[in-house]
Amino acid sequence: MLNTIIKELKELRADKKIWIGIISVLIIIIIGTSYNKKNTENMTPKTLMLGVINNDDSSYSELLLSYFNSSETFSSLVNVITGESKEIKDAFQNGKVDIYLEIPKDFAMNMVELKHSPIKITFNTQDTTKAILFQNVLKSYEKYIAAVEANAVGLYEIMEADGMEPKLIDETNVTISMDMIFTALGKETFFTFRPMEKFPATSIPDYYIISILIMTLLYAGLYAGFRILSEMKQGTFTRLRTTKLPMYQFLTAKILLMIGVFTVAVTIALSMIGDKKVTLEIVLFSLSVSLFSVTVAAFLCAFFHTTQRFILIGNLLVFYYTVIGGGIIPIQFLPEDIIRLSKLTPYYYMIKGIIYLKQGQSILANRITISFFVVSILLFGASVALFYRRSVTYEEA
Repeated sequence: MLNTIIKELKELRADKKIWIGIISVLIIIIIGTSYNKKNTENMTPKTLMLGVINNDDSSYSELLLSYFNSSETFSSLVNVITGESKEIKDAFQNGKVDIYLEIPKDFAMNMVELKHSPIKITFNTQDTTKAILFQNVLKSYEKYIAAVEANAVGLYEIMEADGMEPKLIDETNVTISMDMIFTALGKETFFTFRPMEKFPATSIPDYYIISILIMTLLYAGLYAGFRILSEMKQGTFTRLRTTKLPMYQFLTAKILLMIGVFTVAVTIALSMIGDKKVTLEIVLFSLSVSLFSVTVAAFLCAFFHTTQRFILIGNLLVFYYTVIGGGIIPIQFLPEDIIRLSKLTPYYYMIKGIIYLKQGQSILANRITISFFVVSILLFGASVALFYRRSVTYEEA
């Protein structure tokens, strides 16, 4: 086995194509990550700043504002600051406030008494994204307030029809309407939020850098399979019985160096993509995907007798993995039916595992690593059995 490994090492050192390919991909990743890192540093996310000019000094309007600040849904999107008219408008002109509201006098009571008293809203139109975001947030609350208005009118008419005193009707209307409004403002309490497992998010440049890395790794695995099939055509299996080398040792020697080279290259690439030091999780993940890439190619080439057919089917398989697995269109933008298919491809889990590593979610990444190791061991065992069967067939022939 040692002699076979030495032979493979000499052949690998002399093979300039694979080294040119590995170095080229690493250069692309270095340039891509450097450019993306520079752009990311310049893009500092800002919270949507909302200024409020409260001309209605009633306890009701103060209570309304406190509901906005205490609401998890609203406060997660908007940072609310209150102040005098001149202070808020100056902050808006200086770009410190994105949007400001001007609440008119007696607004809260007018709302309860169903009198039209609109809030004046001023947007900074230079940032349309923030304007649209806040507009949708306010519209969501508007629907709930409109529902309160409809129910309040109905209640008022029913109380009048029952002959209740006007004073009692007004007091009851105020109490019930305010309760309904505050309930509507705190509408997130109506629902139980259940976190859903989604595909981890990353930037578009990082996503495609990861995609290029995985595509290169899969094609590198095909190259390893091509080398095994080439030696099979040269009569290596026929001469194998004279060395008394077991089939699993021979196949191990054939793929061991390739896996080592791919693991080192992927480890370097992942450390650059994640902008992190090399950790055990990164090394193990790199080893697992490299092992999978080579063993799946070795398993595939056991079914073919010519390199032309192997290359054709191998390219079609990688193309399928790339398109369906999210290599061209990011997973987040694929239809649900295609996402279900992509979960059947290794490409999907390779991208997912790399993003998990980038985000520091080691536990989730380790699950994918273990899965690749298990599948690779099964593929290696199946490949050994198929190659052994082929060598026996050649010997009998």
